[in-house]
Amino acid sequence: MTETMTETKRSRPANQPTTTGAVMTDTDGGKTVIDDVVVAKIAGAACREVGGIHDMGSTGVGGAMSGAYAAVAGAVSGGSEQQSTKGVSVEVGEHEAIVHVNLIVDYGARIPQLAEALRKNISERLSTLTGLTVKAINLEISDVYFPPQPAPAAPPQLQ
Repeated sequence: MTETMTETKRSRPANQPTTTGAVMTDTDGGKTVIDDVVVAKIAGAACREVGGIHDMGSTGVGGAMSGAYAAVAGAVSGGSEQQSTKGVSVEVGEHEAIVHVNLIVDYGARIPQLAEALRKNISERLSTLTGLTVKAINLEISDVYFPPQPAPAAPPQLQ
């Protein structure tokens, strides 16, 4: 099985043939193809359902470059897709997937428990919604978010 890493940022128009994605063969009705961007969006949504995540990051230097391109393209087209796949890339075979996620966690989040909860939620969502078997979920914690501290109160002025 040949798999390629796909940074999913933009879907192709419906009239173009699909070249990547999971293939589920229907016995009587034909072929159903689930595009990579759908898998990435579901994985991204599953991440946002788990507490302790501040934001999704970019996936490496290439992800940062394509993220910058997608931000510009998203500004023209509305930008909702760029947000929904931000920090997520997938490798999708015919019946299985590997998910790569880059995260920024909240300070105080217990990372081992967070990672376990993420893997469980992503795997369950993808299995339930697409029927894919998730072979691996690779998590990269690239930063930690510290909430802004309130400015110290000014000392009272003596008169």
